[in-house]
Amino acid sequence: MAIVEVRIDDRLIHGQVCGFWIPHYNVEKIVIPDDKICNDEVRKTALKFGCPGKVKLSILSSEVAADKLKRNLDKGSRVMILAAGPAPLRKMVDLGYTISKVTVGNMSNRPDTEHIKGTVYVSKQDKEDFKVLSEHSVKLVAQMVPNEDPVELNQLIKDL
Repeated sequence: MAIVEVRIDDRLIHGQVCGFWIPHYNVEKIVIPDDKICNDEVRKTALKFGCPGKVKLSILSSEVAADKLKRNLDKGSRVMILAAGPAPLRKMVDLGYTISKVTVGNMSNRPDTEHIKGTVYVSKQDKEDFKVLSEHSVKLVAQMVPNEDPVELNQLIKDL
């Protein structure tokens, strides 16, 4: 299996992911690690409806996603891991799954968040999750679309 992209975008499956990122990486499968959505049939149905027909979709708990990906159960597929925020990725790394790079797209403005860049807003918990990911040697970049230059995320949040 080839993990071709690990992306954070709180909108999950939407126009930018479907129109830019999936074609850019020729994604064949999306894995969404999310402990809440995996138990919410309405959200799962909506996400499956929005996913391009040629792309398989798995919505799993962070623990199940880490286990399946560590065991290469999607071997031979071009996989994008797509998370709504850094917490599920941190949990996967804490469970022993190795991530080399995370691309941060959209993290909407929410209560108690600070503006970082464009449409990226982070809470104290997000910053802590990013810190732990960094401590596991995960490269963190902010990038909305593939033709935009990536910006190192740690540089953006270190002074907050």
